Amino acid sequence: MPGLPIALVPHPVAELNPALVKKIAAEATDEIKHILTADATELATEAKARKVRRKSNFQYGSLFEDDFNAPGAPAIFEAPDDFADINRDFYYRNWTDGLPIVPPKPDSWTKMLGGRDPDQEIGLIEPGLGRATMGNIAANAIMAGCDNSAMPVLIAAVKGLIDPKLNLKALQSTTHPCTVAMMINGPIRVDMGINSGTNAMGQGTKANATLGRALRLILINVGGGIPGVLDRSTMGTPAKFSFCFGENEDANPWEPLHVELGFSANQSTVTLIGSEAPHNVNDHYGETGEALLTSIAGVMSTASCNNSKYNYEYIVALGPEHAGVIANSGFSKQNVKEFLAEKCVIPRHFASEGWMYLFRERQADRLLGPDGIDGIKLFSNPNQIVIAVTGGSGRHSACIPTFGNTQMVTVAID
Repeated sequence: MPGLPIALVPHPVAELNPALVKKIAAEATDEIKHILTADATELATEAKARKVRRKSNFQYGSLFEDDFNAPGAPAIFEAPDDFADINRDFYYRNWTDGLPIVPPKPDSWTKMLGGRDPDQEIGLIEPGLGRATMGNIAANAIMAGCDNSAMPVLIAAVKGLIDPKLNLKALQSTTHPCTVAMMINGPIRVDMGINSGTNAMGQGTKANATLGRALRLILINVGGGIPGVLDRSTMGTPAKFSFCFGENEDANPWEPLHVELGFSANQSTVTLIGSEAPHNVNDHYGETGEALLTSIAGVMSTASCNNSKYNYEYIVALGPEHAGVIANSGFSKQNVKEFLAEKCVIPRHFASEGWMYLFRERQADRLLGPDGIDGIKLFSNPNQIVIAVTGGSGRHSACIPTFGNTQMVTVAID
């Protein structure tokens, strides 16, 4: 909300001693009282006097000083002729992911737009509240190396970013190592050559690599997710560079995710997931669905993952071979969810006293036995588990924990 006074509280505080944390809290309380009771004109004067330039790990914060949204910034500006110089310029201005970019020159920008109005706005991208327009989506798509056919996917993805269910502000600014993953369903997988088979989540396919990278550049350049500035991830994750894959609908023994969610099989969709990188499940030995799902539940049942705290969605991407065995054992998708919800139990001895306090105070219904002696249920509801099928041959599946306090968003691709 423009003009809203904000009390600034230092973060993170986990490494500070309790006395200092209390001092910070007391000062913040005084500041909040002042904001609530002071004259609006006085507050505006104080805000201008203490305005702090954004910090940056790089030499230059921005071409347009510290005005992130830069409404007066020119759409086109002069850049060096040399490819290396252009990339150095963009890198020092925090406009890249650290890798070389394709310069978004006017002719390629016009082609990428495909007749769309460059000023047409889709919405504001958290946490920097930058305006996502057709023009800057196209520019970031070019920088990522996308073909012109990427625009409909990226437009749909940006619509997903602004859905409150995704909780993008938290995803972009958390200390947690999460990213925004994209899963593609429908005919556009084939039309664009999106990989949903062997190495679907890895390198080697242009569409997957560039779509995922374009979304990351949009999160940086429109949403302000610059590491060390608004992106405060402690460790980060390689999945932040690009995490885009297709669902292997041809090898799926059940209905694909977008059909489960109510879309037509012929409707292409993009699903955004506030996720960690995938965690592998290696089971070459299980001969039944029960055996394989037990192995998968073991990988999922991690004591200190965000899902154990927030109790929201968790993505299970079954490899086709695992999915086939599970389906041939008589499991429907809903049966899979119910089995996993029952089996996913965190052993009590892996939960620290801090975690146990949280469970006792907020989610006591998940404790099994007296004070959780028999474990802690990972899920309160089977439908918190999302099942997809992707990848190629091999007895592997992927468990994809999420940020926790997030819900996936699926958007039709027009």
